[in-house]
Amino acid sequence: MTSKKGNIDRIISRTLAGDASNREEKELKDWILEEDEHYLEFKILQESALKGFKERKLLNTDSTFEKVWEKEAPQKKGVHYKIGFSVFKTVAVSAAGLALILLSVFSYRQLVINQEISRVNGQPVMIEKFSPMGQISKVFLPDGSLVWLNADSKLQYSSNFGEKTRTVSLTGEAYFEIKQDQTKPFLVKSGNVAITATGTSFNVNTFYNNSDIEIVLDEGELTIENLFSSLIPGMPLKTTLVPGEKAIYSLRESLFDVDDIQDSYDYTCWKDGVLSFRHADFETVVNSLERWYGVEFTWDGEPDTGWNYTGAFNNEYLESVLKSLGLDGEFSYEIKNNAVQLIFSDKQDF
Repeated sequence: MTSKKGNIDRIISRTLAGDASNREEKELKDWILEEDEHYLEFKILQESALKGFKERKLLNTDSTFEKVWEKEAPQKKGVHYKIGFSVFKTVAVSAAGLALILLSVFSYRQLVINQEISRVNGQPVMIEKFSPMGQISKVFLPDGSLVWLNADSKLQYSSNFGEKTRTVSLTGEAYFEIKQDQTKPFLVKSGNVAITATGTSFNVNTFYNNSDIEIVLDEGELTIENLFSSLIPGMPLKTTLVPGEKAIYSLRESLFDVDDIQDSYDYTCWKDGVLSFRHADFETVVNSLERWYGVEFTWDGEPDTGWNYTGAFNNEYLESVLKSLGLDGEFSYEIKNNAVQLIFSDKQDF
């Protein structure tokens, strides 16, 4: 079942394109009237649409978007969990679509338009893209850069992104394909770390080891800076990555550790629907499965403290993954709705 927010996102896109039905128009109006924040959000989208239409007759910013879900049909009776995909992308806009927005939507808030426009125009607004559990999302940034957001991850940037600077903040995991611009370096901030690139591809994972930050370079060159270094005498200020290297930033020690890697795809394959583990302990496996499939785990008994799992699953259902893990981890499982219970061998009835 589609969430209300996801449905509104699609209705907004259809409205901007002039393809919304009468029922969708009414639903959008009701949503705008619910809260002032809804009105502000839609106003930003509408202003971007106007700008894009005037300049190119095409929305070329990520302020207006359409989510597309790729649903997997169950192969057998019962509930099956599989990673989903969504896209935040540009959409074409017709003059009729823009007129529809102006005449039928904003007539409901005519008394507050001038106040809200001045507040939005006077101050840049933070835009947030969130990829929920069980879903991978693509985000097209206004400068032409592309970002894959892993499940349970968030990307934030200012509405004036690209005008003078290109800065984003990341929570979770993302793969970046940066459009080259030597005059405006691309900056990714995550916790105490700032990553600078001009035109390159790289992966940032703040889920690593459940606390540290892992950066893997695919192409180009990266400069990674410890934002706390200036506060502690003698602490390394920054480090540089070249292809074939990864950096681990320890939040506990505020230090970088740079290592060589054999294949960067082992760290970035998640964007293609491949769930990969490298010497993962039990906690890492469970946390990854919860994010990947949008479920919650509990367990009876105690897992082996020596869990050290390495393997990959290519677009597989949760049941298949659990069966494979159960052979090594010696557990059975039960799935009810979005709850998964693991039963370890010392608790199983034979």
